[in-house]
Amino acid sequence: MRRALYIPTDRPCGDAIRHGIAECAELRRETGEECLFLLAEHERHPREREHEELVRRYAREYGVTALPLTAEAWEGLADTLGRLAFPDPASRARLRSALLPRGVAYGSGPNKAAIVAAALGVDVLHRRDSDQEPQLVEGRPRYPGVLEARAVGRPVADLSVVNPQDALPHHGDAEVRFVGGTVYGDSPQDRRDVLAAGHEFAVRLQNLTRPESTSREEVSADVERYFTEELRTHHDEDFLELDPDVAKVEMGVSCVGGFFRELPEMPLPDTLGSDYRLRNLLSQLSSPVVYQSRKMRHIYRDGRKRQASVERVVDYALRDLRLVLLWIVSWRQAELIRAAPATYLRADGHIDNERIAASLEQALVETLPAVRKAPAQFAAIHRDAAAASSGDLARRLSAVAEAAAKREEELAGDIVSGVGTYAWLVRVWPSVIAAAPGLSERIGGLLVHR
Repeated sequence: MRRALYIPTDRPCGDAIRHGIAECAELRRETGEECLFLLAEHERHPREREHEELVRRYAREYGVTALPLTAEAWEGLADTLGRLAFPDPASRARLRSALLPRGVAYGSGPNKAAIVAAALGVDVLHRRDSDQEPQLVEGRPRYPGVLEARAVGRPVADLSVVNPQDALPHHGDAEVRFVGGTVYGDSPQDRRDVLAAGHEFAVRLQNLTRPESTSREEVSADVERYFTEELRTHHDEDFLELDPDVAKVEMGVSCVGGFFRELPEMPLPDTLGSDYRLRNLLSQLSSPVVYQSRKMRHIYRDGRKRQASVERVVDYALRDLRLVLLWIVSWRQAELIRAAPATYLRADGHIDNERIAASLEQALVETLPAVRKAPAQFAAIHRDAAAASSGDLARRLSAVAEAAAKREEELAGDIVSGVGTYAWLVRVWPSVIAAAPGLSERIGGLLVHR
């Protein structure tokens, strides 16, 4: 089995399960290869039983092999993997903590999928999120996997792309290892209130994550494109594009080749978007990232759409703040890598894990003063946005400002701790992946066969 499609989830997602399994069947028709469906549960919850029943039903209906990976099953696999990978208890405990992070950790799901893929010999991972559904054209879903499969693993020169090949000559015949799309529909919760208060507040917030050399005009255009225009746009035609702006591609609609065997994602707890490391690093190494036009529709249901709970709004905003702090470090690491990309590769062309980890640690040291200042700046932006608003919007913005101001030292500490854990995981990832085939028998016993 060469490919798998996975959905990490911490919420009810029956429709996403159905579409994910249907897309696996579509990928089989497109490629002639079986495609495993993996549902990666985040936590123990009664809904796991309901999800497992749905996976079994749709797997039979569509003739797809599936893996409903419960939180309990993953805990057992992680413990076994630790024993296989490391002789010492301290490393086993540290690996368990990295693979079972507290709270919501966006990098956790991709790491589960990578380990399952390495255990089963899967080479290509397609990723979808639990709050997405495919665009319908004449009542039929347009699954992104079709275009992803046509691009991943192929030389750039073999692809038909809408932007001229000679515009990006440095890619040459490089193999495509990442294909991604974007979403349209409901606005993400993280910047919704700030945008409602005024575009200038969203620009100030986005500017916290950018180097000082970035102009305000560039940041303003970035905010408009990413948070407004992109959510209103979908395409009726199929096309591939060499992505000149890697930030355009979302992790939630993505496909990665075997690169997941070389590096993990960052399992930083309660932080938005810390599952972009592979995509970003490939861009920094001048490895082609391809955009595909089959966007998924992003859907918020119940209170998430209405911003009904101030507590949840604050929690989500603090996840966004941790991402802001992480971006400050990440921008500096990107500058270090882009300055000498070849030095981050071994002679065989694969990643030098030690150099990547060391560059992240260096970037943290260099940016730590800015990281420590950013929570107060984040709070000030939300305080000003609240002053320019009224009613429930002002109350939510004020609550976010108060929480950010109270927890600035703790939040900076979260980034320091998370970067340290991730740097360690990067260093040991080759050993973890090498040990993963030892899980194949146990994983095989969990499979739902068509």
